[in-house]
Amino acid sequence: MYRISKNPDVGQLVDTEQALEEFARENAPGRYRVDLHSLEPFEGSNAKARGVGVIIHQPDGRIAVKPFFFGDHRAAELPD
Repeated sequence: MYRISKNPDVGQLVDTEQALEEFARENAPGRYRVDLHSLEPFEGSNAKARGVGVIIHQPDGRIAVKPFFFGDHRAAELPD
């Protein structure tokens, strides 16, 4: 399960990566933080949530998904 949030008042839990993009499109342009949540602690820690990336909703409607991985990045795309 993922949590996407822009600020304390704008956020939602979603099940899929596609739903992350849909949430960003439905809300105002800006930077959205994406956290992965689990019922069980992640391997090697007691944490049940960790940041996995950001989604940038550009004012022109483009969406950029930027995972927190070394060099892994999908370019901004125009909305359908």
